[in-house]
Amino acid sequence: PPTYSLMLSQYEGVATQTVRLADIIVGFIDPNAPDEIAAPINPKLAEAAAEIENEVEEEAEEGEGASEEEETLETGPDPEEAARRFDSLSKTFVQVQKGMAEKGADDPKVMKLRKKLADEFMELKLSPKMFDMLITQIRRSLTDIRNVEKQVMLLCVRDSGMPRKDFISTFPSNETNLSWLDKHIRAKRKHSAHLAKLREEIEAQQKKLMGVEELTHLSIAGIKEINR
Repeated sequence: PPTYSLMLSQYEGVATQTVRLADIIVGFIDPNAPDEIAAPINPKLAEAAAEIENEVEEEAEEGEGASEEEETLETGPDPEEAARRFDSLSKTFVQVQKGMAEKGADDPKVMKLRKKLADEFMELKLSPKMFDMLITQIRRSLTDIRNVEKQVMLLCVRDSGMPRKDFISTFPSNETNLSWLDKHIRAKRKHSAHLAKLREEIEAQQKKLMGVEELTHLSIAGIKEINR
């Protein structure tokens, strides 16, 4: 959802003319378009094509310095089609948010809406600028995750005496599982009592990770996978 929020907020700038449509998308993708299959190359045709290409290049070199008025103007995506698609994306996004708040992300109807939202998003050909913005957003989430994980490790390993290998082997995939700490406390090892004393601080960090998952509607593992 933060991805969609960013896209939609950027598109709002198109109406106020503070953002160019071409800075968000450069076109549309037809999911039903057949994949292009390269035709077998005929040697004679290839040779003829090469000769034509050379002639075109020579003419282009001779024409350098021609009037700028002859340059082809760059065109962007159809504004009306973009408006239709972003309107649909916005409505589906609202439905997803409402469904997740009421029924949770794993509800069958919500999952169907999420797929619809993803499909609509995938039909937009992002501009390099928009793509970079989305990647930056995901990397910020990953940075937040790593900072919190580091704090949890310091509390468990440095301050409580948990063996580092135990932490590394058990914490991944349990980042937001509050019962993970209980298991180590119940183990009654040398560091268990220290972990119990720091329970509140450790769980506070885990809840920060839960907040990241709620904000992105992605698991911690999912966010890490996207960044690979």
